[in-house]
This record gives sequence, structure tokens and C-alpha cells, in this order.
Amino acid sequence: MAGAATLFSEDIDAARDRFLAACERIGLRVVSHPARVSTRVSTRVSGGPSGLCCDVTRLGSPEADRAVVLCSGAAGPAGLLGCAAALNIVAGDGIRDLPRNVALVLIHAANPKGPVWPGFAAGEETRAAAPPPDWSDGVLAAAERRFAEYQTKSGTDWRALSGRTLASMAPPAWGGDVLRAVAADQLKDAARVCVVDPRTGPGRFGGHALISCDARHSAARDRAEAWFAIDAAAAAEAVGTAGAPCGGGIGGLAKSAQVTNVLVEVGTYSMAGVLSGARRDAASAYPLAQTWRVSAWEALRATLRRAYAGLQRDD
Repeated sequence: MAGAATLFSEDIDAARDRFLAACERIGLRVVSHPARVSTRVSTRVSGGPSGLCCDVTRLGSPEADRAVVLCSGAAGPAGLLGCAAALNIVAGDGIRDLPRNVALVLIHAANPKGPVWPGFAAGEETRAAAPPPDWSDGVLAAAERRFAEYQTKSGTDWRALSGRTLASMAPPAWGGDVLRAVAADQLKDAARVCVVDPRTGPGRFGGHALISCDARHSAARDRAEAWFAIDAAAAAEAVGTAGAPCGGGIGGLAKSAQVTNVLVEVGTYSMAGVLSGARRDAASAYPLAQTWRVSAWEALRATLRRAYAGLQRDD
């Protein structure tokens, strides 16, 4: 098995090539969804289709009714952390941790130029799909209906854009239809689901924080706090997590399942780290140091193990 640090990639093409090759080596079925935006990042003529693709595979028993979904909701190159985690599972030793009665769904997707998923949070996709109001005839009413239909088809709630910077308003690489298709294919029979969302943040170099994405005082929040021993103070300081729902909101699409959402934010540089001389290549999605990459994978692996254990509890 390759070392954890060697399974981090510096660009989307390399990450995808390595992931697909690793899946093929162990016979995993992969379903690919091309990006809907013209964000071409590849010029290769062989080795698969060029441009961005969301690649989905499932490990574990097909009969398992409990599933962990590893899916990054991070915009920009930070999504490569999720790609590294997926490769450490398929090509590294992370696959050994998966219990027999739990499935693991890997959603391998990153977009270097903007958002990955639409701006709806868990639960909002139901409201977005509601039929438009019955307006009276007129140009304005017709325009509003068409806009509502566009929101439903794309899975984008434009109300979620309020307060965001112009730089963050690039169209998402994949629409809500992709997450819906993944949920319908992989989670339709799931009774219990845990979504794990890996991201980078401005915290302590190599440190990590676990954040519950579920509503306060909810059963899902109680489960997350019990399963992951969440440090509320550390989570409050993890400021790099705002702006995108956990796993793109896929948890809200597992309609018949009990869902728990948790976000893992791995710190890249605190101010103390900058002052002490810690650096990274400006073109890199995350620190180049092997120590950071090993720490990041260990944090994600420990979180996945807790998710597996939590799903097997009889609570």
C-alpha cells in the first residue's frame, strides 16, 4: 500500500486519473457525471474524457442498509482534500476499516474555479421543487414561473447567494440533479446515513476540528456530538466552513434514512504558523509538507471510523 502522503494530488486531472485507476484495479464500478459548466482543466487525448467529472463508487456489501458518504462541499481547490481521502481509502489502507455491515459511498469531485454543488442546504431542495404559485397572466408572472422552473431543474436557491462575494458566485460545476441521482442510486435502501465532508481551513497547521452540520437541539445533532465527541469551542473557531452545506446537501436527499452530518476541517495555517515561517506553494491546494498530509489523512480516517461505529449503534 502507498504511503498516505503520496496519495495527495496537486491538480484535478492527476487526482481523477489516480482514483479511476485505483478503482479499476480492485474492480469497483464507477458512475461518472460530467460537469455542466465550461471549466475545462485537461488537454489530454487519452486516459479518459477531458474536463471535470464527478465520479461515484460504492464499497462494501450491496445489502448494507447503513452507509457513510464521503463528499466534500468545499469550493475551489480545497476539494482536493476529499479526493486525497478517497484515494487513501481505495489505494491505501483505509479500505481495511470498513465494517461488513456498513457501505461507503465515495463522491470524488472537485472544481478548481468555483463552487462544486448548488447553493441549497439539506431540506431546501424540497421547497425549491415546489410548484410555482398560480400567478395571473402577464409577462412578469410568466418570467417568475420560468425562473422558478430553472431553480428546480438546477437545484440552485438564489436566495442563498445573498451576502456572498462576487468571486464566489461562479456557477456550480454540478447541478442538484447529480446529487439526486447519486442519492437515488446509492442511498435508496439506506436506513441510516452519515455524511462526512472533508475541507481545509485557516486553523492550526495539521490540526482539525469536527463540526456538526445539523440543527441545534435536533436528534441528528445529538448523534453527531455523541459519535464524534465534538469540541464545541474548537468547532466555533473553525471559520473556514461557512458558505456551503455539508456534502453539498446530499443528506437531505436520503428521504427514508436517519441522517447525521459532520464536517472535518483540517487547519492549513494559523497566524502563528505564518509568523513562524510555515509556507506552502501558492499553486498548491494544501500544504506540501508530508507531515501535514499524514495528519490530514489520520484525522479523516479517525472520523470515518467513528462514523462506522456510530452507524452500528443501537440507539
